[in-house]
Amino acid sequence: MVECFEDINFSDLSVDDKDKQFHSVVGHIEDILMEDEFVAMHNAFMEKHWTEFEDTEENKFIYTDIFREYGRTIEKYIEEELNDRVPNFNMIQFENELKLRQHDLDGEIFEMLATFSDFCAFKMMFLDYKNVSLRMECYKNIIQSFCLFMIWLKMKEGRTVDFSLDLSVSKYVVNPF
Repeated sequence: MVECFEDINFSDLSVDDKDKQFHSVVGHIEDILMEDEFVAMHNAFMEKHWTEFEDTEENKFIYTDIFREYGRTIEKYIEEELNDRVPNFNMIQFENELKLRQHDLDGEIFEMLATFSDFCAFKMMFLDYKNVSLRMECYKNIIQSFCLFMIWLKMKEGRTVDFSLDLSVSKYVVNPF
């Protein structure tokens, strides 16, 4: 007779309660970081401050103010969400657990968590964001220049540009509810 192990969760067999609690908190943090409200708040914070950062060895005084504000807004938001989701959650205990496990942890979640306590990780996050933002601005400018060039080229050839291709008409219905 063949036994079926479909209903047995082997991941719980060799993990103690402390590990389960830690992994549960990490799972909740993953959920929080993916939620639209958090993403919007984090992006707004990054947009507000990325222009201040420069890729130099010297740190500006403003970085300290931004780092503190980051802790007051982003870290506080995550802590409040965890307090709502995890019974008896203690941020200080969780931070201590993170420090003990820092060499065993890998991934974007732990990189994000490092930005709360590690100023170098915080600065690198801003420099990465700045690089992406500058590249996006560059791409946007290239696309705009290309579009203007194509319009100029068509007009030079005596052709007209039909802007109606970029328009769409749809019925607007007001939902009474």
